[in-house]
Amino acid sequence: MYYFVNQYLLNQNSSVEHAEIKRVKLFEQYHSPAKIVTRDFDLVLHQTIKKFGLKDTNVINMFDFFAQTDDYVGHALKIDDLKLPIEYQVGTGNNFREVKDGSRLVCEIHFASGTVAQINHIDYFDASGNLNLRSRYDIRGFKAADEFYGQDGSMFYTLLYRPDGQRYMEQYFVKSTENTPINSLNHLLNYRGRDRYFNSLDDLFAFFLEELANQSDEPVSFIADRPAMANLPVLNSKAKAKKYLWLPINHSQDAKNPVNGQLNNLYQYPFSPAGKKQLDGVIVMTKAQQGDLLKRLNDKKLPIYAVSGAIADPIEQKVVVKERTQHHIISVGRLGFDKQIDQLLQVFKLIHQKIADATLTIYGYGVASEVDQFKQQVVDLKLDEPGLVTFAGYQIDLQSAYDQAQLFIDTSNVDGQPLAMVEALSHGVPVLSYDYNYGPGEIISEGQNGYLIPQNNVTKLVKQAILVLNDQTRLQELSTNAYQSSEQFNAETIWQQWQIVNSKG
Repeated sequence: MYYFVNQYLLNQNSSVEHAEIKRVKLFEQYHSPAKIVTRDFDLVLHQTIKKFGLKDTNVINMFDFFAQTDDYVGHALKIDDLKLPIEYQVGTGNNFREVKDGSRLVCEIHFASGTVAQINHIDYFDASGNLNLRSRYDIRGFKAADEFYGQDGSMFYTLLYRPDGQRYMEQYFVKSTENTPINSLNHLLNYRGRDRYFNSLDDLFAFFLEELANQSDEPVSFIADRPAMANLPVLNSKAKAKKYLWLPINHSQDAKNPVNGQLNNLYQYPFSPAGKKQLDGVIVMTKAQQGDLLKRLNDKKLPIYAVSGAIADPIEQKVVVKERTQHHIISVGRLGFDKQIDQLLQVFKLIHQKIADATLTIYGYGVASEVDQFKQQVVDLKLDEPGLVTFAGYQIDLQSAYDQAQLFIDTSNVDGQPLAMVEALSHGVPVLSYDYNYGPGEIISEGQNGYLIPQNNVTKLVKQAILVLNDQTRLQELSTNAYQSSEQFNAETIWQQWQIVNSKG
């Protein structure tokens, strides 16, 4: 059994989660047991996973495990199910409704996003109008937690429940210097006949991983996917299991000096002598990073595997260039200055000056303040004509977007492996990308399915984009090759890479 260890699955996910989702589907395709493991308490997890084509059996959450609700099936809980006293007056509203007893506000009933009046949480108030209790409801229709608040408005205590109302855990909190709650104690009630106490979520999570391994009838492997949260609990757990690190990012803080540059803080302990002794292997997504790590760690006892995080989707029908939106460019990924979205907009400005009907659509999410700066940059560059530059946000299904695009541009300066680049090629979209560590050099075949551009060479990137977009015959050749080249990332190829880990791990 493989457990892919993470913190959460959200409505908007990063490449870490997208790689996990594709991976667990790959394992299921080849009838090999695997699950995504999440740590955080999440009321809507079992709604979210379905949006990504997953089933409850593909994911196991720590709180579900202890609540014994990983396969629970309930019903949509509405206000009528609460059986409120008949003398209470319930207001109206799409997002929440006030409940009053005469003039006194008793509570506010808040609804889960994306549902029709399905209860997410209820806030209860004292006679002075202060919040003193918040009851949280799982999307599957049961009260999952009560949170208690002091007079200063800070949460200090939480009780967690099973669907039958039985308490299975209590949590205590103290205030940080920023007046936010810090988890200080987790009390697991009568677990296997005894109470257990954990000073942090990390300690509780490590114990949970041990329990997962102990309850399995087959060999277990843990893969720590989200480094900031998963690395230490996986290493510190006493589970009888293989332990691997998955590296979704550059291991070096200096992207241009991966062998000798300062190590990323997230890997300081895992790659220390003590940390390496606890590891059974390291998995990276590219051969280039594998080579750099082998040189850097110089440890013959620690295997380092290269397994692609990108898995190309099988395409049933190919779209020729002339049927796509003329001169349409897309970019897909997180929106941030480290991804050089500001430079992408500058590049497009120069392309637009030569190709008047060129358009750009940017897919992805980012920090709101940074996204606002990019949108303001569009105005400053006088690219704010409707339909010229579109920020399309985060979208789960991009198949139609890829099938309408003629060119994919990536102006990032570092990555672990750009998953969207492989998705673009699998839909016949040629790629222009800066030649950064890691990924583009192993995805793009120069002049065949796209072009590699020296980092931050805006002039060359613009020139190459204009040449390609103005030559539809050449663009079709690149598109045809893009479809073909994505075969190196098909399910069978990536599965064989995993078999190397299985055989040596």
